[in-house]
Amino acid sequence: MNRAIAGLLLCFLFNSCQSPQESPSTTVFSGTAMTIDYKIIIGQHIGPHKKHMLETLIYQTLDEIDRVYNKWNPESELSQLNTLGAYQVVSISQEMERFLHFTQQIVKLSEGRFDPTIEPLQALWKSHLIEGISPSKEAIAELIPTVGWDKIHFENGRFFKEHEKCSLDLGGIAKGYCVDLMVERLLQAGFPNTYVEWGGEIRTHGQHPTNRPWKICISNLGDDNPENAIATLSLCDEAIATSGDYLQNWTVDGTTYCHVIDPKTFQPLKIHSNSIASTSVIAPNCALADGLATAAMLFPTVELASDWAVSIQKEYPNTQFWIIKRE
Repeated sequence: MNRAIAGLLLCFLFNSCQSPQESPSTTVFSGTAMTIDYKIIIGQHIGPHKKHMLETLIYQTLDEIDRVYNKWNPESELSQLNTLGAYQVVSISQEMERFLHFTQQIVKLSEGRFDPTIEPLQALWKSHLIEGISPSKEAIAELIPTVGWDKIHFENGRFFKEHEKCSLDLGGIAKGYCVDLMVERLLQAGFPNTYVEWGGEIRTHGQHPTNRPWKICISNLGDDNPENAIATLSLCDEAIATSGDYLQNWTVDGTTYCHVIDPKTFQPLKIHSNSIASTSVIAPNCALADGLATAAMLFPTVELASDWAVSIQKEYPNTQFWIIKRE
């Protein structure tokens, strides 16, 4: 297992070595979807007709993610499931059922640390932390019965949940899953050399047009100059995802919390000198990397997270972990 030097987190994040520009040997698509920037590089120059075809493919894939898995879209399939009453059985799409089965694998691999049913407590904590206060013990206790992967049931195109307030946040792997769909659909469309990034989650396939792997840098925060990078990685048919405590955090009564909720303690992770600050994972697909990176954040110590990562590597030998703590 690779482990970065502790204390470097505040100086770097995973990012591409540079902002790739379109050249005679590449075609670049970029934009924003669901408030998150994306970048797709095709390892060849393509004409206007095929370019329009790929624009349609990209739009349809992003639209599918929004339409099925986006909790912020009140019309999405996920939002409809979240508003169901207890034991109300409904039909679900094949896409949703496949995704839930994959999510269940991550829940098991993570020993329950990755659990999308944390959403009710996540919403409670965030609404209070934004106001600079903590929720009451009573408010937390009221929502604890809604949390737990065993509270939802799905099989043969049917879904129900055991508690009306049980709800899911699939954002922990939905970005990675979208990246995977994009790469796989580009491959099916006849484009084997691709780089796809959405919100920092990255997957590559094939090679760069210069006949080398796609290169990703661990950049200094705020400095995209590849000459100043902490390290450079070569990705070939691989994905990388990062989770960290630096995106959203709040200090209440002298304690600093981040946006990640621990389903075992029902509280946000606390930021301190020995806490895990960032986890990054290379895996064969981006959804797996995304879920494992989130799960690794949820261990109380770097040592326990590292031991777990070693056990994951025995089952998935093509994974690599970077687990960084604050000091």
